[in-house]
Amino acid sequence: MTRNKTTRAGFTLIELSITVAIMGILAASAITIFTLQQLRAKRTEAMTNLAAIAKLENGYFGVNGTYPDALAAPAGVPGEKQNWDALAKAEFAELGFTAEGSVWYIYDVNTPESGCACPSCFTASAYGDSDRDGATAVVAYFHGAAAPVCPTMVLGLGPPIDPSDGLPILNQPIAIPPGPGADDY
Repeated sequence: MTRNKTTRAGFTLIELSITVAIMGILAASAITIFTLQQLRAKRTEAMTNLAAIAKLENGYFGVNGTYPDALAAPAGVPGEKQNWDALAKAEFAELGFTAEGSVWYIYDVNTPESGCACPSCFTASAYGDSDRDGATAVVAYFHGAAAPVCPTMVLGLGPPIDPSDGLPILNQPIAIPPGPGADDY
């Protein structure tokens, strides 16, 4: 007695549908994660440039005894990549900073020379809208021995508070936690 063996040649429609659905879910989550990583990479530009500005500010203070200020530059729209133009170069010339290539953020430095009340502090800030949702992301470097320190020049923000010890976060680039109207990535 022999039995007929049936072999399957291919997939059923249900198996293909399930596979396509799983691939769609994975693709959707991958695109979301990829977009978020792009936004964080743009924010890294601001953190890197602010760390460089802070080193130059401290070096300038060591030689001259003051911190030079710089107004928001370049004067483009936050969120659009723009060249470091002649105005930006002029604003940051005394400090010796220039951005390499195009930038996503608008930069400024608030010091006692520009009206900040503390005698030996500065705040370097970067403003952007990388996700183009109309809310401004702020990355800042607050330099000082203790609070109070200079606020950001454009929005007047102070340093965020470290939840672990209740002290302001100073002397490092930091993304200001989102508040009303702030970017949340």
